[in-house]
Amino acid sequence: MTAAPGARDPRVEAAAAHWGPRFVHNGTDQADFDETLARIDQWAQWCHEWGRTAERYEALAAHADRARHFETAADAWRRAGLCWHWAKFVFVEDPAAQRAAHDRCVACYARGALALRPPARRVSVPYRATALPGYLRVPSTGAGAPPVVVMVPGLDSVKEELQATAEYIVARGMAALALDGPGQGESEYELAIEPAYESVAAAALDFCETLDDVDAARAGIFGVSLGGYYAARSMAYEPRLHAGVALAGPYRFDAEWDSLPPMTREAFRHRCGAHDEQEARERAGALTLDGAAARITRPLLVVHGANDRIVGPDHARRIAAEAPGAQLRMFDDGNHGVTNHAWESRSEMADWLADQLGAADAAR
Repeated sequence: MTAAPGARDPRVEAAAAHWGPRFVHNGTDQADFDETLARIDQWAQWCHEWGRTAERYEALAAHADRARHFETAADAWRRAGLCWHWAKFVFVEDPAAQRAAHDRCVACYARGALALRPPARRVSVPYRATALPGYLRVPSTGAGAPPVVVMVPGLDSVKEELQATAEYIVARGMAALALDGPGQGESEYELAIEPAYESVAAAALDFCETLDDVDAARAGIFGVSLGGYYAARSMAYEPRLHAGVALAGPYRFDAEWDSLPPMTREAFRHRCGAHDEQEARERAGALTLDGAAARITRPLLVVHGANDRIVGPDHARRIAAEAPGAQLRMFDDGNHGVTNHAWESRSEMADWLADQLGAADAAR
């Protein structure tokens, strides 16, 4: 899809119209979103211009470090990391620029992660012949080791972006383990998308069982967008998961393939390792809860927005109808990921997980 000479690229128009709530509620100021989008007319400018915004925060972070204003520096490093993430977000036209942006996302965010409360410490989860990078945050509750929630990104979200939602989880006395699984974040350059995501959940739980500061016997899972499918799929096949949340997840990823935004289809093609769009469509068909939904007997909260333009609400209704353990929470005017009701939806999901996993509220 290309724009006519002098016209704004439709992909940029779509980003400006629909992505603001997600970017803002995951840690980027509205002013940064508006000012960066105002500099972009063509999709080819996307990565570069978000990089400019990121570099401004890098400079602010470096200045604060030199002045020994370490709290300000840490916040600025995390903001820079998120802007570098937006720079590479569903941007696949220039793989070298995309990879460079992501490497800077990881490096910048890591410089501020330990200043979060509780700190986000980098971990490495053994997985087959490699390892999956993650961030683990463990609250101090005064009530022993807390339950743990495995957090799963979507098609092109990452463990760094998930920290905004992790805030709600750790505040309610649960540990949060956010992973870059196959096809996601740091792992996307080595591992293709894995439809049978229960293998990733199993690796995460195996890792948690080696830790002294979390209670792996009280484990749950949370996933957003394509991660919502991964969470539901894992609930069907990994018996150590006691509860799960599927936020904006598809029942079957190829069901509305032709209506997906072109950036989404192209990002999936790259993340799954397909050579062309037809092969990508076929691989999308492997991401399905056919035969799996009926196996979900433990509690699964299915959260969705009725105005979701990426994954239609019928996906959520079908999951809830077929999964014996599921309950549906539909936001009547909710967008994709319900980021236009971020506080309400995230509070409800975290409260529900805390109730299911027997967490001691960290605020007490």
